[in-house]
Amino acid sequence: MAGLLKALRLLGDENRLRLLRLLSREELSVAELQEILAMGQSRISMALSQLRQAGLVDLRRVGQKSLYRFTGDATVAGVLARATEEIAGAREDDEALRLVLKKRKDRIRSYFDELAGRFGRDYVPGRSWQGLSEMLIRLLPPMRIADIGAGEGTLSLLLAQRA
Repeated sequence: MAGLLKALRLLGDENRLRLLRLLSREELSVAELQEILAMGQSRISMALSQLRQAGLVDLRRVGQKSLYRFTGDATVAGVLARATEEIAGAREDDEALRLVLKKRKDRIRSYFDELAGRFGRDYVPGRSWQGLSEMLIRLLPPMRIADIGAGEGTLSLLLAQRA
């Protein structure tokens, strides 16, 4: 952490305290902070830059996203805990954080649900191996085939060529 006086000056601003409180609970992007705090992007970015220079927050890049997290020491964490009672919008910030995290979780879930749906549609067992199966089936001698009604019948159709 930078000098004590610089840190104290930074902690003297309620908006920076609000940012630090949120980042001490969860790693967040600037867009998520905007949604929670209802502040402009430039104002949040400026405050994050100052906090980062003081060593109170850290930046982590994940693809195109930049995520910020609290890196202050126990003393700063104690100040944040005490300041919570004095910050007018602390409860609203906490509720907005909860909603943003729920949205994040829902977005992740819907992404994986969509991916699973595509996987089931495009990579159904039997189709992804269809080319290899057709080649191997040509090597088999004629045989009796019984379809027991499991699956889509793709394998039975391929085997029917050798029946």
